[in-house]
Amino acid sequence: MEVKESIKFTTKIYNFLSGLGMPVSPVEFAQTVYSIEQAKPKTYETLKRIIVPIMARNKEQHLLLLQIIDFLLNTSEDWEHFGDSMGIKHIDPLILRESAPTIAKILDWVAHPELFYKRLQELYLELHDRYQERMENSGYMLLAEALELDRPEKELVVLGKALELAGWCPEDIAGITSAIENMLTFIRRNISEFILHASKVTGVTALLHGNEPKSGEKELWNIPLSFLSKKDIETINQIIRRMALHLRDDIKRRQYGITTKDISIRQTFRLNAGRDMLIQLGYGKIKKLESPLIVLCDISGSMRNYARFFMQFISVVKDTFKKLKVFVFVSGIEDVTQLVRTKPADELVDRIFSDYREARTYTDYGNVFRQFTGRYLGLLTSKTRLLIIGDGRTNYQYPGDEELELLKKRVKDILWFTPDERYSWFTGDSEMNLYSNYTDELFVVRTLGELKTALQSLLTV
Repeated sequence: MEVKESIKFTTKIYNFLSGLGMPVSPVEFAQTVYSIEQAKPKTYETLKRIIVPIMARNKEQHLLLLQIIDFLLNTSEDWEHFGDSMGIKHIDPLILRESAPTIAKILDWVAHPELFYKRLQELYLELHDRYQERMENSGYMLLAEALELDRPEKELVVLGKALELAGWCPEDIAGITSAIENMLTFIRRNISEFILHASKVTGVTALLHGNEPKSGEKELWNIPLSFLSKKDIETINQIIRRMALHLRDDIKRRQYGITTKDISIRQTFRLNAGRDMLIQLGYGKIKKLESPLIVLCDISGSMRNYARFFMQFISVVKDTFKKLKVFVFVSGIEDVTQLVRTKPADELVDRIFSDYREARTYTDYGNVFRQFTGRYLGLLTSKTRLLIIGDGRTNYQYPGDEELELLKKRVKDILWFTPDERYSWFTGDSEMNLYSNYTDELFVVRTLGELKTALQSLLTV
């Protein structure tokens, strides 16, 4: 990555922010360029670490800037190059506006992507407030309908006839038609990539317009786990613990007929020594879940909050399982079962993230599944439940589907928790659509409420 390329990308961000109403001062922009020239970043991640601290003035702008950078990095093609290559500028603007007004509007988006991004944010908020659950499942269709993306195909016919009357030859009309169709594909692809982070953008848009995010536990149940402040994480840690204790006690009572006679007063006092708020009941003899549970948990950067809260949960309910093995992974696997069994929840999470030697590498599902089948296949029986927690994004490497198929044949069932919604399984480096063929239960887990629903499935026979 050359310095010139870095400065060009930074200039694009500078213009983008101005269009969104969050201007960066010329002095801040100059400081950013100077820092880039001195540091000579080799990757976009390094460039991000230079740009954000200088351009963002507070926490809200910091979050917004990260989202904008990710959006610009994840777009399928370079907006500027795409706009220059279409050749539509040769059409008479009056003919274009009269015969194809929607196409003319989309051309403005290609020329000014910040307008496209801002319009998507506005529409997403409006539609989310109106449709809520339907928006979660059919967000792309609703956005495409609101943006009138069905109209350009009809407008192309009208535009072709108008160009023919204006003296255009059939070959040139066909070229323009092809360019516009490519433009529509480009816009649709960018809508898909935008909606991958739509829940994050909802929060960011509220910050952009000066609305304070709501506080309190009730609201936290619906906030995406990947978009939480440090204070939110501390609160959710407490919610997770209470939820885990409640689920554990409730399910044991309901499934195994446990009554107050089964509660051990001595064990209850021992478990709650030094605790002021949470009461964890101690049982004398309880029937544990017979099916062994094996967990493979992705702890890469994008999965960190999900892994954190799951480990909090499993630390509390570990005594529910007769046999439990827990592995974490990024590019390779690490057995952390002993930590889960012996460390309190907070220390467990800190130890996993600090000690795991490959935590900062790229996720490699193929290598993880190869390592697991090579080392631990003997652990699996027809009673074993295998839980995989991960977004299924492989960095375009071998997905490991052959190994996953082998695991499927050896276990009772495979459960999978993923934060990526179904519409994103066909984009980028996601292999979730492939992995779904080998799972018995697949849960989309983005919020605390969805996490609770998914975790309940673990505590059933």
